Parts: sequence; structure tokens; C-alpha cells
Amino acid sequence: MDSITISDFYWRYPNFTGIKSNYALKGINLSVKEGEFLGITGPSGSGKTTLCYSIAGLIPHQLKLPLNFQDGIKGEISVLGKTVTKADIINGELKLSGTGITAPDVGLVMQDPESQFLSMSVMNEVSLGLQLMGLEKKEMLKRIKDALELVGLGELYDYAEKIHPSELSGGQKQRLVIASFLAMKPRILILDEPTSDLDPKGKMEVIETIARIKKESGMTIILVEHNPDVMLRFADRLALLYEGSIVKTGRPEEIYSDKELISKYNIYAPEVSELSDYFSVDESPKLGIPKTGFKIERKKPTVSNPIIKLNGVSFSYDDGTKALENINLEIEKGSLVALVGQNGSGKSTLSKIISGILAPGSGTAEVAGLNPRSKRDRLKLPLHVSYVFQNPDHQIFTRSVTSEVNYSLKNAGITGKEADEKITNILKRVGLSDKAEEDPVFLGRGQKRRLAVASSIVIKPEVLIVDEPTTGQDYKMAMEIMEIIKSLNEEGVTVLLITHDMRLVAEYCRRAIVMSKGSIIFDGTPEALFMDENVLRLSSLSEPQSVRLSKGIINAGLLDEPLISAGEWLEFFNFLKSKTKIIFKSIADIDASAAKISASLKDAGMPKSMIYIERGGMVLASALYPRLGNVRAYGISASYYNDIGASTKEVFVRGVDALKIPSGNGYVLVVDELVDTGKTLASIMERLHAAFPKERFVTCTMLAKPRSKIKPDIYAEEVSDDTWVVFDYEKNEALSEFEKANPAMLPELRKHFASYPEDRYSTIYRKIDKLCSNISRKPTAIAYENPRALVQARLLSDKLGVKRLIPVSEDASAVIVAEPNEDVVVVGSTKEAVERISATIGLKKPIALVLEA
Repeated sequence: MDSITISDFYWRYPNFTGIKSNYALKGINLSVKEGEFLGITGPSGSGKTTLCYSIAGLIPHQLKLPLNFQDGIKGEISVLGKTVTKADIINGELKLSGTGITAPDVGLVMQDPESQFLSMSVMNEVSLGLQLMGLEKKEMLKRIKDALELVGLGELYDYAEKIHPSELSGGQKQRLVIASFLAMKPRILILDEPTSDLDPKGKMEVIETIARIKKESGMTIILVEHNPDVMLRFADRLALLYEGSIVKTGRPEEIYSDKELISKYNIYAPEVSELSDYFSVDESPKLGIPKTGFKIERKKPTVSNPIIKLNGVSFSYDDGTKALENINLEIEKGSLVALVGQNGSGKSTLSKIISGILAPGSGTAEVAGLNPRSKRDRLKLPLHVSYVFQNPDHQIFTRSVTSEVNYSLKNAGITGKEADEKITNILKRVGLSDKAEEDPVFLGRGQKRRLAVASSIVIKPEVLIVDEPTTGQDYKMAMEIMEIIKSLNEEGVTVLLITHDMRLVAEYCRRAIVMSKGSIIFDGTPEALFMDENVLRLSSLSEPQSVRLSKGIINAGLLDEPLISAGEWLEFFNFLKSKTKIIFKSIADIDASAAKISASLKDAGMPKSMIYIERGGMVLASALYPRLGNVRAYGISASYYNDIGASTKEVFVRGVDALKIPSGNGYVLVVDELVDTGKTLASIMERLHAAFPKERFVTCTMLAKPRSKIKPDIYAEEVSDDTWVVFDYEKNEALSEFEKANPAMLPELRKHFASYPEDRYSTIYRKIDKLCSNISRKPTAIAYENPRALVQARLLSDKLGVKRLIPVSEDASAVIVAEPNEDVVVVGSTKEAVERISATIGLKKPIALVLEA
């Protein structure tokens, strides 16, 4: 059953001047199933918030519409079986019908939490909706307590009647609004960037809570979010909006793996996806990465006269809350410093003292030669220090975008033609040229934030404090804002960047200050911060994925220090290109290695069964199979991709639980083509020993590298660490890999693959090519007869770009691992084998049959 149905919906915001604005929503057709978690993403100004307001019934029912608005709205929205909005044209007149506001069945958490506060206390804020529902007091109190605990505000319950929402931090305010709706237990919960002001740990905690409630209650969730990591982890489906239209819907991993889509529509890519432009994490990396003394040349922290000096500064609010305690800090002129920490740690209070909004309670302070404890000096500070607030509504108060920027210039004594030029230039830089005469009230929160940035930097202050500058921005605009801030810093402006986005810290800052409970607990470089697990834990921060990935390489002994950004990874791989050799291995080479390995196995006796690593060990296993007396063969997979298809630093081993190793004496042979760093083989053996503690395993590979953390028991050949091994059966994978990570060697690779190896396997290559030319759609999987079709399945995997492989043995019992009409290639030695495999996995009609394997 669908919870929400939207049919051909159009909407443009009313303009009483008679000038028609562009459609904010155009031709929206969308169905949301009951219990679904739908993510909505897209660039700034694409219509995400407008769509949320329309589903909730605020648009158009809570707006005053002008006469002759017939072309301003069209279509129909139904929620929970009821028509919320329907626009009809009858006798040339617009007729609106529908229920309008959908509360309490539908809850809407807006971007700006303060816009939803209606009462004078935390208790009343959460209870207001419950009172309107007519609940008894006992039930209300229980729901309030439960809701506050769910969002991490349980400690406020005993004092909830005494605390005004304005006394909370930005992150706590967001949690409070979410709690207010969770208490009402709506059937649909719409969240418009609900955690933008939360620290990384808090963001995940809140969304995990919502996802858990959804699972337990069947609640339908709609989440607007820019963060791809959140969408990949929680959303069932993703809708991408652009200029008011839905341009794509699909599984999050499908959308975020489409680089062309990401680039075209300016959406954030998962950070590991950014890195994959330079490096592909796969089951057995072929790129040789020797420990060669690689060093990143990072810009050294600024050393100059301090422009900000705090000594023993403490501050408490009027209610006695201690916000800062004994702060000692110096910030050099011209530096770009990150100020980070969990919500409520004191970041905003410290920034307000530096900007002159607050006076220190005790201690001494000096900012740009002025004393923030002096009222007279504090009045002068705004001419030297600009502050971009976390909530842009706190500093926007004129009725046009141009007037807002001009206000800052007037205060600085800049008028006339010079002011006009500065306004034009700065609005162009922040992407608001087309909004110059618009009332800021009608801007989205991301656009308001850009306006606040423009107003603050147009006078080029000595010190710029920016609180979460990229929140609510699409990827392109976020990077443009940061480049503006960076260029100002390069011109001599001192920048204090308050953020929860560790990617910004890694990319732009050479100094990071971490606060916790009103004190500074860390002051150093970003790379030192990201390696300090204790500080990260105390401050509820998390290192960027680029650092997490490099930690694994440090542990393998290949690097001395972390790579903290995608740019540093690019430098790393450019460095490696000059140190990489390449060797080619054919199926015939593997056949020769199999003969060598089987000869070495004679001393140990023949194995009772064989386990091969899918894709990596399939061809070697096929060559070993007849030499080992046709023992039972099993396939397992090992990958650096998790169950949703996202790259990770951990090895995921699958298929071990399905193994049926025969009892009795003898050993089990574990087969792979290459052991490189050894991490994959080590993870596999750890899983196997845990699942079969009494079995003896012998590992064998064709190739091994000296640096491997685990040496195979038997291998045919050792190759140097700086060697890239390319197998003939991975032609397309190798070409793709080299194009990203080693383009200088592409000509050599293309020359090698220009013709088939002239050996007894050339017929198989040609047969695979012919088969694939008749396949019009990319299959989702390849099912193959195990072990007779190992080589053919591996060749198909490369040719079709399919990594999901399904081994089916002759005596395999039925197991439904495919949809009946799924696009699956089945490869077997006979027609009967193909039919048996199809029936075994629940497949009605395979899209191709490969016979005589």
C-alpha cells in the first residue's frame, strides 16, 4: 500500500507583483510505500523543501494565493488514502480541494528548528502536539520522557519545565524538534535536513533511532539529506531532484555509483567513491605499493604575530551554566583554524567572545588589538571581526538580498559605485546573482547561509568566524564557498572555521582546536587529531573516510602517516606510478603454475576438498581440479565492499557458512591467484578457522609478494612488491584500473590486449565474445556449474562487468538466490546442466545459455 501518491504536481510560489516566478516543482510523480525509508537529495534550490511542505499540506493551504493563479498549481497529492491537495480548473477558475495540513498523522521536522518553537519551555514544546491529540496526562508524560531519551536529551526531562528552547545549543534544538514529533507517533515522518547542526556521532545516533522506530512501528520516513553516507546506510530508495523535477529514483548505491549523475547534478559522492577515481579497492589489489619513504608536503601552520590572544578566559551564562573554563589560546594572523567539538562543547560561546558579542567573565582577551572585556572596544570589533552565524536568520533582517549585503558596506563607510561593484561581485561568487532583488524570507536555508557569508566577507574583515558554512549546500556550492574562504585567507584574513565536517578540516586547515565541556582538549594538526582515538571519542568526532582507509595501509606497514584527503591520495598514487612494473600472466601460465603446485602437494598428500576465492582463485582452481583427483570444490567470496555495495577498509568474507566440508582425515586446500598485502587471505583464514576449528587448511597461490602479512603455504612464484600483475582473463577490469591509477602505462596494456593469446584457450575467448555480443542488458549475476565452468564464468565476469557469481555444484540442493525473472547468465557444460542450475537457484528464464563449457 502507498502512503503517499503525487500525480503530475506543479507549484510556483506566488508573487503579488504580477511577475511570474519559475516553477519550484514541475511534473512531480512519486509514490512512497507504507514503511519505506525514502531519501531525497539534490542541489541547493532544487525543490526538496518545497516538496516536503507540499506533502505535509502546508503548500498551498497555508499560503495566501493571488487572483488568477490558475497556472501556479496543478496536480494532486494523496496521503494515507486522503486527498491533501487537488487543483482543478473549472470555468477558467482555480478550485483547490483537499484536507490541507496532515498532522498528527504526518510530522514535519523543518531545516530551522527555531521556526517550529511555539512555547516557553522544553516540556511545553514536546507536550503541545500531545495536548492537541487529547491524551491523558500520564500518557503524555510517558511519551515526553521516552521521546527525549530517544533523541539523547533524557537528562533534560527533570528540568524540562524550567529550560527555554533558546537556551539549548543548535544541535540540542534540532533534537528537541525531532522529539516533539516522535512523541506524537506519526504514521509518516518527514525530516528536512534534521541533523545539519549535529556533530557526526549525534547525527548517526538520531537517524539510527528513527530507522529503528521505523522498523519496529512501520512508520514511513522521508529524509532530505546531502550526506551520501547517511543515505547509503539508511534509505531504501533515493529520489534526486534538480530544478524542481525528479530526475532519478533508485537504490542509493545505484545513484551514488553513477559518477556522471553525481557530476551533472552537483550532489555529494561518498568519500571512498572520490578516492576510487584514483584507486580501486578490490578483492586482490594488483598495484604494487612498496614502502618507499613517501612523504606528503603539507603547508606548515602559520607562524606570525597572534591576532587573537586569550588567557585564562572563563564564561558562565546568567542561569549559572558554565560554558568556558580557563581558555588559553593564541591564533596567528593570517591562519585558517578549525574549531571543532560536539554540540554544547563551548565553540559558539568562544566565538562570540572573540567577535565581541559576549564579554569574558574572567581572564584577559585581545582581538585585533581590542579588548572584548571593554564595552567601548566591543562596539568597534564588528569593523574588524565578521561572524557568519550557524542560523542565518539571526543576522538577516532587510527585505532584499542586495540591501542585506549593502548594509555591511554602509557600516564600513563604502557607498556609491564602489558598493554597487562589490555587491555584484560577491553575489556572483556565492551564486545569488539571480536572487539580487528577492526578499530573503523566500530563500532556502542554504541560500540564506550563502547570503550571510556574502554579507560578512564583502568588507574583507581582519578576522572571519564562519559557523558551519557548507551546511545545506550542494557539493558544487559548498566547494565554491570554501574556495572563497580559502582565497580570503590567502589574502591575509584570519579564519576561524567552526564545523562538524571533518573533510573540510582535512582539506583546508593546518590547525585544529577541539573543545569538550568548555575546555580545549586538543590543539594540533588535523592528521594528529585523526590519529588520536581518545580525543575523537571524547569529542564525538569521526575521522574522514580517507583517513580510515589510510589507517589500514599504515597498519600494513606501507605508509608512515595518514593521507587525510582525496588530494593527498592523488599525490600518493602519482608518486607510485613512477615505481610500478607490470607483468602479464595468461591462462597457460596459470596452468603451468598448477602443475608446479600439484607436484609440491605430493608430500602432503591429496586434499579432501578445495576452497577457491571467487573471481581471484577460479582459474587456478580450474587448473588444479583434474590434478587433485577431482576433489569437491567450493567457492567463497572476499571483498572490500559491504552488503550495500559501499567500499570499506574491512574485508567482507561471504559463503563460509554454506560450506559442507567432508568429515574425516585430510586437509582442505584454499586457492587464490595472488597474495599481495595478505589482508584478504588473512581475513579468509580467520573466518575458516573460526567456522571449522578442527580442520587443517593449506593455502596456495600462483604468486606471492614479499611484503604480505601472511605467506601462503605453497606458491609457484614470487614477484616484487612494486609489480602490477595483469591476468589475461581480466582485460576490461585492468584497462579500467589503469585508466584511473596508471594512465602512463595504458598503451602497453592496450598493445598486449590487442590480440588473443594464441594457445588452446583462444577458442574460449572468442566464444565468450560471441556470446556477450548477443546480450543487450547487463546481467545482475552469473550462475555457473562448479567446477566445470570456472574459467568461462571468470571470463564472463570480466567481459560483462558482473561481480556477483553463483556457484552451483552437481549435487547442490535448491536455494532461492535469484528472482524468477532476474537477468542472470547461466553457464554449464551441457544443456541439462544449465536447466538444473536455473531450477536450483529459482530462475525461470536465463538471458543466455553457455553450452559445452
